[in-house]
Amino acid sequence: MHRLKRVFSSGLEEIKEKLGEHVALSQESLRVLQEVASSRGHDKPHVDEAVRKITALEREGDEIVRELVDRVAQGAVVPTVTNVVLVLLDNVDNILDMIYFAMKEVKRGYHLWKNDAIFSIVSTELKEMLDLVKSMLEYLHNMLRTSDAEELRRHARIISSLEEEIDEIKEAILDKIYNLELNAVEFNHVVSLIYTADKIADNVQDAAYHLATVITSV
Repeated sequence: MHRLKRVFSSGLEEIKEKLGEHVALSQESLRVLQEVASSRGHDKPHVDEAVRKITALEREGDEIVRELVDRVAQGAVVPTVTNVVLVLLDNVDNILDMIYFAMKEVKRGYHLWKNDAIFSIVSTELKEMLDLVKSMLEYLHNMLRTSDAEELRRHARIISSLEEEIDEIKEAILDKIYNLELNAVEFNHVVSLIYTADKIADNVQDAAYHLATVITSV
């Protein structure tokens, strides 16, 4: 039994290592997104290059997830946590997917940032949301490098607290947007960015919860 447990624990450590690589891809993608969102003075080639970088990172992330799903299917973790691990993989994959989606939305609506009201939201509230997401990803990455139950729970609590802050910012922005004179395209662009940032945070929080569940169950 102890030997079997060591085998499954070894499989989980390999999964954690690969997930750490995936989270690092999300961190790099977020950095690229934040750099573009920091200014409305970038030219089109600069924005296009940012999209290409994040697209390449997203595809690399997909390969990691496919490899991990195969490992889980082959019995890399104990059957009692298999479903939770698969949900965890989906959460982590969604983080990178949502960053990619946000970058695509930035590319589509970047010209709208000439509107001072829109860029004000991007450069303040959206920036704050993405800064908090950055912190959440750092804590998630730390969770993948520890097996200490108390440290895992502490990081998970911090991530949850940061997600609540993002929720509050989201609600405040939505209240603000409805009082602005925006056309339909401008309105949809800003709302899409805000909700996407919120979804990124939701998936980081869910990933932290499921990661803590898996590690403390094995």
